[in-house]
Amino acid sequence: MIRVAIVEDNKDVLILLESLLQTEPDILHIGSITTGDAALKFIAEEQPDVVLMDIHLESQSGIDCVRQLKPICKKTEFVMCTAFDEDELVYESLRVGASSYLMKNNTPEFILNTIREVNEGKSPMSSDIARKIVRQMQQVQAPPEFNITARETEVLEQLSKGRTYQEISDQLYISIKTLKSHIYRIYEKLQVDNRVEAINKFYNIHNLYGR
Repeated sequence: MIRVAIVEDNKDVLILLESLLQTEPDILHIGSITTGDAALKFIAEEQPDVVLMDIHLESQSGIDCVRQLKPICKKTEFVMCTAFDEDELVYESLRVGASSYLMKNNTPEFILNTIREVNEGKSPMSSDIARKIVRQMQQVQAPPEFNITARETEVLEQLSKGRTYQEISDQLYISIKTLKSHIYRIYEKLQVDNRVEAINKFYNIHNLYGR
């Protein structure tokens, strides 16, 4: 059972999301919160598996909430939700610890699949969001001390799309053993332990060193 909390201040959107979750036998809706301050308290106490986090909240943004909650809710996966197509917020959300990003007009099937996939440790994105991230990452020039190679950058791009090892292996025409070697070296160079941390740190490099 996937324990899911919703943080959403739009009443109509909240009702739709609650109704959607209640139709699924493998998903348990544990609560809905409408403000950032209340979300901080509820999520810290309940430690849900997945949080659907509205990016635009009164009092403080969803991004600020994730920034504060991720260090104390290490097993909670945050999926950012917005009605607007805002590039910078995509990058900032992922940088502070979100695992995925949804447009509120995504289909019910896509929303449910996203919840299930982030709970499995993946980072699914819509094709539009994935393309934005890839374009952004292609412009990144990592500082010399990290020594990220062109091939490792390609691997990071594939990881950012939430693809499995087999899918990345097929896309890049390399064996899974070779892929794992690349990923091991990426984690070692960036001093991280998983794909979300690797992608977040790579974005952070971009923010520090510019396009």
